[in-house]
Amino acid sequence: MNRAKDESSGEANARGAPTGRDGAIDYAQKMQTADETDRDADHIYRVIELVGSSSQSIEDAINVALGRAHKTLRNLRWFEVVQTRGQIEQGKAKQFQVTLKVGFTMEDI
Repeated sequence: MNRAKDESSGEANARGAPTGRDGAIDYAQKMQTADETDRDADHIYRVIELVGSSSQSIEDAINVALGRAHKTLRNLRWFEVVQTRGQIEQGKAKQFQVTLKVGFTMEDI
């Protein structure tokens, strides 16, 4: 009985029927296909350097920098942590600072 159910699900997927209750699986599959197509295209990337800071964590400092960049830049694709440093107060990490290289694709003119 389970086998028949599994086979019918496979057939539904092959026909493009929704695979997830909320459509998330379908969206993920669509994005994977788009990424594969996108990888085949030639791209020119611009790389900039950003420094984010946070009193919470290194991860938060990264997200602060990327969140701000997202407000003014389009097509952000990747980042690389170049340097991490922090401020010490009373023997504890007080402030985190992260330098990032951020890459984004240039738009066609």
